[in-house]
Amino acid sequence: MKFKSGFSSTLIFACLLLFSFTVTAQEMQAPVISLSPERGFWIESQDGFMGLKLGFRLQQQLIIETPYSEDESIQTNFFIRRGRLLFKGYVFDKKLNYFIQLGVDRGQITLLNAEYRWKPNSTTQVSFGQLFPTTGRQFQTSSKNLQLADRSDVTRFFFTDWDLGISARKSFLVNDHLAFKVGISITHGEGKNMATAPGGWAYASRFEVLPFGLFNANGDYSESDLYHEPTPKLSIGAAYYFNQDAYTKYGNTEWKGLNDNINEYYLDAIFKYNGFSFLGEFIHRTVENELLVTPFNTLLFSEKVSGKGLYIQGGKFISENLEPVFRISFLNPDDRAQTSRNKFIEQQKFVLGLNYFMLLHNLKFQYQLGYIQQKFMDQGSKSYLESLAQFTISF
Repeated sequence: MKFKSGFSSTLIFACLLLFSFTVTAQEMQAPVISLSPERGFWIESQDGFMGLKLGFRLQQQLIIETPYSEDESIQTNFFIRRGRLLFKGYVFDKKLNYFIQLGVDRGQITLLNAEYRWKPNSTTQVSFGQLFPTTGRQFQTSSKNLQLADRSDVTRFFFTDWDLGISARKSFLVNDHLAFKVGISITHGEGKNMATAPGGWAYASRFEVLPFGLFNANGDYSESDLYHEPTPKLSIGAAYYFNQDAYTKYGNTEWKGLNDNINEYYLDAIFKYNGFSFLGEFIHRTVENELLVTPFNTLLFSEKVSGKGLYIQGGKFISENLEPVFRISFLNPDDRAQTSRNKFIEQQKFVLGLNYFMLLHNLKFQYQLGYIQQKFMDQGSKSYLESLAQFTISF
């Protein structure tokens, strides 16, 4: 009897538990699932408790370099320029969301962005985690939204890299015709995914003025005038970056305890009107003690190099989908540091290209032809043509 009583009690409990699961399952509603170019693959619970966007970006490039010298051969490269997996979403509160970006190209997986973003309103954002410091405009423009196939050689040469820390951005709307944007960041200054910060901290600040009001769809950080601004739009920005005791960035702990600070200055502007766009940026970097003689009389050179650079670029839509573009860039890094690295001490690059947009920046084909001149300290100069084609799909 005891056995039967215990069994009956267990059976009744199991039935009640199963019934509760059934009721709960019936009460749970299926999540909302959508797929669009703007949001990618989006999943959201019916009650709005959590949401997740899954996105990707794939950019394939074909590059053919044709040197003017008969002593050098034509170089052809076909590769995946960028492969990205993107995860965006929120849990509990839509004002607090997260952003994760993985680089899956070049035979490895790299964690790029890993940040939480708090957006109390449409004009304020505070981010913390692995993020990009608030420096130059093209640094902060997504590779998806570039007017040419890649960022300028100037921007790439002075690349700051992702870092661990916190940043804050704020927009001030004075009226329909005047706005300001400010941004600050404090990071540990050692680069992405570093467990410790043995050096000092890195500080960045940025200020922008928009004398004709805001751009459509954040167009000041999306190159090409895809929305054909009906009235002129202009943004002028300036930024400063200081990395204290950055010997890890220098690439060797031999600099530890020396004056190993990095200073970077940025001045940029972007203009758009009726399908025409123009963008320019000047960057100046100073690296203290970029060359170091060890006690064994060996020469070490910093991975970061002093110098300055300037580029301008622009384009004009001639139809709904076609945009001829150009870019001119001048790069003048430090002579002594570059000579020690067996690199050029001056570079000029002139590029003409054509963009075909099938779906904004989400689906496009880009072709460009560039003429590059490089000057070396001991090897004279080098000139070559660069033909580049790129296909982008990003959702």
